[in-house]
Amino acid sequence: MITSKFTSGMPASEIVASIDYKVRINGTDCFVYVCESASYVIGSGEGPVTVEIETPLCVEQVKVRPLSKGIQPKPANGSITLEVQAPIKLSIEFGGDIRKPLFLLINPPENNRPDPSDLSVKYYRGGAVYDAGEIILNSGETVYIEEGAVVRGHITAPESNGARIAGRGILDGSGWRTTGLQPYEKRKQMIKAISCNDLEIEGITVVDGSNWHVVPIGSHNVTIRNLNVITFEGTGDGCDIVGCENVVVDNCFIRAKDDCLAVKAVDYHHEAGLANVKNVLVQNCVFWNAEWGNCMEIGYETRCDTISGVTFRNIDVMRCEFEGHQSGGVFTIHNGDRAVIQDILYEDIRVEDAQEKLVDIKVLDSKYSRDTIRGQVDGVTFRNIQVIDGLFPVSIIRGWSEEHMIRNIRFEGLTVHGEPVKSANDARMVVELAVDVSFQ
Repeated sequence: MITSKFTSGMPASEIVASIDYKVRINGTDCFVYVCESASYVIGSGEGPVTVEIETPLCVEQVKVRPLSKGIQPKPANGSITLEVQAPIKLSIEFGGDIRKPLFLLINPPENNRPDPSDLSVKYYRGGAVYDAGEIILNSGETVYIEEGAVVRGHITAPESNGARIAGRGILDGSGWRTTGLQPYEKRKQMIKAISCNDLEIEGITVVDGSNWHVVPIGSHNVTIRNLNVITFEGTGDGCDIVGCENVVVDNCFIRAKDDCLAVKAVDYHHEAGLANVKNVLVQNCVFWNAEWGNCMEIGYETRCDTISGVTFRNIDVMRCEFEGHQSGGVFTIHNGDRAVIQDILYEDIRVEDAQEKLVDIKVLDSKYSRDTIRGQVDGVTFRNIQVIDGLFPVSIIRGWSEEHMIRNIRFEGLTVHGEPVKSANDARMVVELAVDVSFQ
């Protein structure tokens, strides 16, 4: 017998609900949060669940993403019904309007909830709003945000060992909008982990920060799992992995106006020193890259010796919107400094709506560059990449010079709209100052 479980906490009465949607899951009313770019429901569950959505929007024209889930809504009398298998993360779009989507974010049930009386736990109970400001996370401590809790602030973990951030509540960065627009250099990163070891971030939803949202810097053994990030600020990257080793990003949902996930090496304020990047695994995620930035980015800042062992696997790209600044793309490597970038794998990835470039790999000098010498890109594999809907985007692979060419780029099983792509010409790809670019 298949069991079905679903829970969703209620926030404090001062949190305003979406006027566009009413949602019931397994017959229980769910609170529908709202921000500038979406309405969203947060919950935990497993097994089959029935989702009922009432809306004044067009229920006769509904698209449920990721398309790979194959979910067919059943419309009736100003509502739709979905039968889904939890845990699951979806974007539901009505009448072709991508500016009013409903995100359904159901994480797996929790299995490691801390004791509220534990002195090493900063415990934020559900049903309340907390104006926390900066939360310092020290070694061995946990920040726990319970379902239905909204914590307004940001978290800094300075050289912490064995620290944890968990829960099913919300970390809200919108205070910068109500206190005036700060200059960029004063905008806070929502979760900033500096020179940490054995860090776990699990389950919470991070919204509306003024800067990068989840940022491990110079850290080792980092696990980011079941995270949701919803951001619409132009500098609001979803997750930036900066000079780290041994990082896993698993089952995350990111809607970002800038980069969804970026791998970098950059010495901001000399906080963690310059460090190489090694062994980064990003898997089982759902990404929506809005107007700025890129979807899966390595760069621009690559101020280290090597970036290696980076894998993106089993990912649904719902959207990669048009940027228009010669940068935006789904699979992007922008080597703007001295690093040798090698052993990179993109595997089992489905692209639904790419409006600018599919692949953009460059060695270049950009406004973000600081090193005086250029680096290398040598060894990138694209395996089982499918463009399943939307446009057939162009691609660019361009080196810097004969001494800084791009080398060993392999496409294995690239398909666009079901048709195999067997050459750069078939791929609508410009290749310059690059060697050993092959298609199989």
